[in-house]
Amino acid sequence: MLRINSVPFLFRNSTPKYLPESYSITHHYGIIILTISDEQTVKVSEVGEEFLHLTGLKKKELYGINLHENKIWNDDGQLWNAISQCLSNKETQVINWCFTGQRSSHSINASIVPTFDQKEKPSSITVILSNNSADTAFADQISRFNYFDRLTGLPNQNFFNEKLDSDFSKNFSCGEVAILLINIQKFQRINESFGYELGDNIIQMVAYKLEALLPKNAILARFDGDKFAILLFDDDVGIMQNEAVALANLLHHDMTKPILTEKQEIYLSLTIGIAIGCTPITDSSKLIQHAHIAMQRLNITSRDRTLVYQPELQTRANSRLKLENNLRDALRNKDLCLNYQPIISLQNGELLGFEALCRWNHPTLGSISPLEFIPLSEESGLIVPLGNWVLREACKSLHTWMTKYPNSSNLVMNVNVSGQQLLEDSFVSTTQEALLNAGLDGNQLALEITETTLIENAEVVRDILLDLKSLDIGLAIDDFGTGYSSLSYLNQFPVDILKIDKSFVNKMSATEDSYKIIHIISTLAQTLGMNVVAEGIEIKDQVVALKKLGCQTGQGFLFSKPLSFEDAEKYIQQEPTSLV
Repeated sequence: MLRINSVPFLFRNSTPKYLPESYSITHHYGIIILTISDEQTVKVSEVGEEFLHLTGLKKKELYGINLHENKIWNDDGQLWNAISQCLSNKETQVINWCFTGQRSSHSINASIVPTFDQKEKPSSITVILSNNSADTAFADQISRFNYFDRLTGLPNQNFFNEKLDSDFSKNFSCGEVAILLINIQKFQRINESFGYELGDNIIQMVAYKLEALLPKNAILARFDGDKFAILLFDDDVGIMQNEAVALANLLHHDMTKPILTEKQEIYLSLTIGIAIGCTPITDSSKLIQHAHIAMQRLNITSRDRTLVYQPELQTRANSRLKLENNLRDALRNKDLCLNYQPIISLQNGELLGFEALCRWNHPTLGSISPLEFIPLSEESGLIVPLGNWVLREACKSLHTWMTKYPNSSNLVMNVNVSGQQLLEDSFVSTTQEALLNAGLDGNQLALEITETTLIENAEVVRDILLDLKSLDIGLAIDDFGTGYSSLSYLNQFPVDILKIDKSFVNKMSATEDSYKIIHIISTLAQTLGMNVVAEGIEIKDQVVALKKLGCQTGQGFLFSKPLSFEDAEKYIQQEPTSLV
């Protein structure tokens, strides 16, 4: 276990730590005076010591030479061209003089100042070299800002990109490179829970942990926020993928060790997307994009894993982008619809309410499964407007049925709410507005929330749920038993209903474990004064068993599949379902 305050301040030399340095600001001026005989004869007549210091030359190398003929410095004629311009225009010229002396290369400010005789002819020229350490310090700081991350001292994305382009493109011999793009899962929760200062400390800690595990043939960079990148390279072909995956596994293993803060131990997990390329690299941005696609695919589907990019991921990403645009259009054009699955009393078969389920029938692609477009809407952020639309439409539907059929006034509409939607600042007011516009009371609406949403955002969610309960809205935990299922967490939230996942109901007669789980959940609910709804009921034997276990309510194909608005209206008019 590593403590944040034990992190060494400096990283190794290959990835230098950013340090705000204090510079001694001094000014150095080097002067030579040139005597002019004619436009082709300009000789050195005097040389200052600072000029020799700045250029690295000696007096004997300069005195009496004709600058037009002598090639003592290699500057592609830059100084002589400036002198000629000075003589022609009769005014001072200022250049950044770049030249190569006998021992080193130089880049320095040079002012070429003419002096005139009584006939207004140039008689001499003074060349003044200026080396201002403040300018040097500023240029160095700018370079650090451009190429190094200020928080961790690691190279940033600019450095990483240029390294790829300069070292592994045109002139690089055949070999392989791998890019590992690393994302810290759910890092925003740390900032929200503990503040950005601690979040920054943890980013530094992660940078140090990653740095310590790097092989010699690797470069580590911080891209942005909670993302890092590693560049691996090898002259051999065919081994890079194994090396990259092995390094990723090592990183995953090291992240299982908690980071100890003053408040608590923090456990982090990573998703790592890997892209492999042969050198010379012709398109470095494409290689980074491939690693990003692999990483994003992991963020959608799972945690703490590694995925190596394959071409089909690109095809899938393109398809998902197209589908996302179609979903955006469908939401804007109101091409989505709702189905309603009846919720039934297991005691007498009476209809208690409906669960609203969103459906999408694409004009060319046909029916698109919610298992595909709901995760897509969460990834793209469309889940918030989509969820709010479902909430409004479901409330309107229930009000319409209640108006037409007074005997249905006790029905309750269940609506699923995503974590993103629930955590919106305006969600409580949006829900209240949906009830008011539909003419419903709060007790005619129940919101279904996943365990994951409750646990991952416990403190914030609890306050939101308390606000919703003040409106008399019912609150259900969906798919209970598949997530955390902790009694201590249940006690924190004003929950009314536990919905048992259909996977337990389906296996109830086949496995004793599923039967026991349902029994435990039912007993837990009774102890806490909650109701239980069993999902996925398909046969009457399941009803009998569930009733014995104390489960009062259920839904599933035994009673009805999800129904259109019109068919749900017909279902309301039917006699209670026979459970015999």
